[in-house]
Amino acid sequence: MAQNLVCVDVYTVRAGDTLYTIAQNYGVSVSILMRANKICNPYNLRVGRKLCIPGDPSKLNQNPEPECTGITYTVVSGDTLYMIAKKHRVSLNSIIQANPDLDPYDMRVGMQICIPN
Repeated sequence: MAQNLVCVDVYTVRAGDTLYTIAQNYGVSVSILMRANKICNPYNLRVGRKLCIPGDPSKLNQNPEPECTGITYTVVSGDTLYMIAKKHRVSLNSIIQANPDLDPYDMRVGMQICIPN
């Protein structure tokens, strides 16, 4: 791994992922991603494998996530964004705006989202 790089995130490989797309999403090169994870064959990426995402530790927390100006809600089994919005009497759009990185089609049990005031 390149000097001054450490694991700054862990990514779990999903169906359809390639090292190239993962590297692009995190702004690292494929070769550094391969070295950090001791990958010899980039075409043998297995779903469910956890990958170390290397990065410069001095750049951590330079863009912290905005604070939630409401309540933090933990997703439970069966939740949909629509049901959560209805339960908390807020608009679906306001939840989406308060959680810009949220993929409404990939909500997982235990995930925390911001419910705005």
